[in-house]
Amino acid sequence: MAKELRDRYSKCLDILNVSDVQRKLIVPFSVFGYDLFHAGSTNSRFGVAIGIPVNFKYRTLADLEAEDIKVNQKKVNWESETGRKLADALILPEKVQEFAICREIMMTQNNKIIYESAYPFTCLFFAYNLSQFLNRKLNLYAGPPALRGILYTIIGLFASGTYFLMKDMTEIYYETQTDHRLCELGPTFVESGKIFYEKILNRNQALRELMGKEGESKYSKLGNENFGIRQPRIALVHRKQFFEQKLNEINSKSTDDANDDELL
Repeated sequence: MAKELRDRYSKCLDILNVSDVQRKLIVPFSVFGYDLFHAGSTNSRFGVAIGIPVNFKYRTLADLEAEDIKVNQKKVNWESETGRKLADALILPEKVQEFAICREIMMTQNNKIIYESAYPFTCLFFAYNLSQFLNRKLNLYAGPPALRGILYTIIGLFASGTYFLMKDMTEIYYETQTDHRLCELGPTFVESGKIFYEKILNRNQALRELMGKEGESKYSKLGNENFGIRQPRIALVHRKQFFEQKLNEINSKSTDDANDDELL
């Protein structure tokens, strides 16, 4: 990883007042692609991995051109409208990068991984015991195997649905909690959050156009990720709106305070 990214990562640890013990557990690395990544928990002895994408090194369009970036094996025309939109989305200001790295670190400062590890066992335990109970209660062992097969299928689908529901709700809960904590770091982080999600949405919109049919299935017109019936993460447009709302509240409060000072 480049020295400038390591320095930025260290600065984020200082901003979050991460203890010396936890600093030893968190390891940054260069992740493949243009999305940040996190794994592990600071509450676990196995530590944490924070993935920082390569575009955090980009400063100008020349940096992008030097990387020979391709989408679906085709070179990007940076002179086109879509190309310019993608370039602008990939180049992030330093403050926005700090926001993004802090967000990933915060997402590991909880017990999410412990809960998610317990969900599969819980759902399997529930499905097995419910199946055994109904078999005995309804005397299904004396019936045809197909009847038990239907029962197991229904219980299996219910248990799977319960697992994904709990997993998605846990992820959304901690994402919401993290966004609120980021706002507590000050107005600069609130503004950076708005810019970050705006750029992510613009990047996805540009990729949707460049990737053709694949892009249409992967991203919506607004730049949100298409998940189908599940909602494993908060929609990007909603996260952007949250920071916009917080920024408007801060600006409104500042205006009111300024008017009060003038009256005094």
